[in-house]
Amino acid sequence: MAVMEVCTDMDYFYINVAKECFPKAKIVIDHYHLIAWGLHQMQTVRLTLQTIHRKKFEVKHLLQKPANQLTEKEFEKLKPCFEAFPEVEKAWKLVHQLRKIYWQKNWKKAESQLRKVIWLCQQSCISEMEDLAKTLKKRKVHILNYYISKTTNAKTEALHSRFETMKRLHCGIRNVERFAKRLMFCLLPFSILTEIFTQTV
Repeated sequence: MAVMEVCTDMDYFYINVAKECFPKAKIVIDHYHLIAWGLHQMQTVRLTLQTIHRKKFEVKHLLQKPANQLTEKEFEKLKPCFEAFPEVEKAWKLVHQLRKIYWQKNWKKAESQLRKVIWLCQQSCISEMEDLAKTLKKRKVHILNYYISKTTNAKTEALHSRFETMKRLHCGIRNVERFAKRLMFCLLPFSILTEIFTQTV
């Protein structure tokens, strides 16, 4: 069966490999990586301003949270940072608009929201957000391909995260065979494990 879609991050290398190997497949930019890039640009704005003005605010984790999930108390903690650096607040609001691309019911509404985000970033007068606008404009088709079948690589990312956690807990990979068995034990369903072990006994 032919590959219909390839879900990837925004790295040019992976996108080009996908195009080379699966020329007929639709390229889908994974929404997690797109939002992560927007958050990275926003945090760069904050860190740059903090360095220039020598003012530090412990708000990184709060800025990472979606605006609609913040409590009143958490929002109050953000206010001093926003008052000192209005550019951070503007960038934070732009990331919130970026998230809204994936809240839409269909491709048409998502495309409209994406155009809005690009325009807002272009008008922001913040170099990092203007760079974000260029990325969004260039990858517009790949971003909106998400609405073909809502494809994500969330499961792959989750497995990779568990793999890295296990590797860290075991201080790396000293014995490949033993580590592979540990992976099987932690990741495979119990019914499949039972079948494997009964066959090997």
